[in-house]
Amino acid sequence: MRKTSLFCRGRWLRLLSLVACAFLVSAASHSAFAQEVTLSEEQPIVITGEEVPSAYGAPPGLSRSRFSNTTQAYVLPPWAFFFGELFEGQGFRHGPPDYLFTQEIEMGLPYRFNVAAESQFERFNGGGGAQTVSLEARWALADWNKIPLNPTLFAEYKFGVGPIRHEEVPPPPGGGGEEEESGPPQIPNAYEVRLLLAQEFFGRVEWAMNWFFEKENTGDRGREWGFSQAAMTPVLLPNERLKIGIEMEYKNVTTKDTRGDAVNSFVLGPTVAWKPTAQTRLDISPLFGCTHDSPVADVFVAFSWLFGGERAEAEAPVSSRFRYYTDAAYSRSGKDSDKEMKQVAPPPCPDWYGDREWNVNLFGTYAFTNTEFAPNPSLVDIVQSTSEGGAVLGTYDHYIGGDHAWGGGGDVKYFFCRYVGLGVEGFALDASKPGFDIFEDPTVPIFVHRRINHDHTIGAVLGTLTLRYPIPCTRLSPYAWAGVGAIFGGGERDIVHTQGPPDAFAVHAQTDHFGAETKALGQFGAGLEFRVARHIGWTNDLSFGMIDGTKNNFGMFRSGLNLAF
Repeated sequence: MRKTSLFCRGRWLRLLSLVACAFLVSAASHSAFAQEVTLSEEQPIVITGEEVPSAYGAPPGLSRSRFSNTTQAYVLPPWAFFFGELFEGQGFRHGPPDYLFTQEIEMGLPYRFNVAAESQFERFNGGGGAQTVSLEARWALADWNKIPLNPTLFAEYKFGVGPIRHEEVPPPPGGGGEEEESGPPQIPNAYEVRLLLAQEFFGRVEWAMNWFFEKENTGDRGREWGFSQAAMTPVLLPNERLKIGIEMEYKNVTTKDTRGDAVNSFVLGPTVAWKPTAQTRLDISPLFGCTHDSPVADVFVAFSWLFGGERAEAEAPVSSRFRYYTDAAYSRSGKDSDKEMKQVAPPPCPDWYGDREWNVNLFGTYAFTNTEFAPNPSLVDIVQSTSEGGAVLGTYDHYIGGDHAWGGGGDVKYFFCRYVGLGVEGFALDASKPGFDIFEDPTVPIFVHRRINHDHTIGAVLGTLTLRYPIPCTRLSPYAWAGVGAIFGGGERDIVHTQGPPDAFAVHAQTDHFGAETKALGQFGAGLEFRVARHIGWTNDLSFGMIDGTKNNFGMFRSGLNLAF
């Protein structure tokens, strides 16, 4: 009995051991399965960063065409658009200051190409107007950091569209300073080539340098060469919203008469760049002259937009300093950094522009004439020159009259597809045209001569064709338009007739007055619309108007409110 009992007890112990082992194996298996499920179901770590477009791997600060106010760098991402407004004010040791206003728009293309258009306006010594219109192209030799200093080739052709108001090179002694009777000579066409260099150092300092050469095709055949460079680094604000640095520019300028006596200008100073948003940037550069030929101060202020590149087929930037964790607590928690990190897909973009819509635009406008406003100040000289066979009236616009005018207007357009619209435009300008009233009869004797002003309201009506391109996933839409119509209310003329000897005080003189006339008008321009809401937009554009006849052309800035429905 004892043996049997021991035998049974041993058998039950072995059975209990087997059950315990099976339970442990099952528990371990369940634990492993549960751990696998937990790991597989754990939420991914999401990293988000401010959208910063990058051109072929370049840092965003070197991917926006204009690196600083005097220096450009590399290229834009494919299908990105850059729009900039640049002001330059130069103060000289002698004479009035010179103010330049530049508007530029640039588009990035595949294979590291860019194309651009630029217009420049000048205000100097009480006069002003359009100066040049330029077409530009650039090409980067390779993707970012494939070649040291990332060389980029730049070419530009400038069309002179206004008179020379301020000479960069003073005329040589004893000649070259006389103006034509019809006014100052026109700005000649010119070409310019540049070599653009750019590099990032230590993951924090960005540097760019431009070498340039420009030559005028006609006129005094001015020649200019030199370099500009800038270095910048981010400070204080996150996401590189604020940068500071140093900037400089050297120019050597000569004409055909001064090849051996060049004007050497070198300016140097600080530069600051601030990004109010991810797409906009404000640059300010107060530069100061370092040579006798330099301006005392050369101040630059630029505001620019960069849009479209966020969705372009561009590589991610090489530098990682532009990314940050959404959950800062997670980055401090010390969790396993080997876990998979994923970026969530962005939500669908809102559609700010309709495929078919009506647009009603109300705008204010500033018009500036393309002819220098410099009428002959002497009425006696007008009589004398007329009696000699050729009236010298000076220069002024023959239709609008003065050098500028303010006004307003509106247009109605229907976009029958997303990109093309037809419409009607009208505007009115409050303008003033100089005139005179002269009567002379030496037999009485009587000599009446007085100046008068033809204060008038000029109106225009045109039919227009508009092309636009709403940038995907943005509120912006660049546009261009052209129109043909009529302009009325201006063009008054005063013509003096003389009879007798060529003597201002011994001739019979009488003035004939001619009233306003209607003329054909053609207008074309380009601008940018920003949709504040789906049905409300803000438009800003620049246009050029051509009136039938000579010395009639004008430019126009418009800014207004657009209602879409």
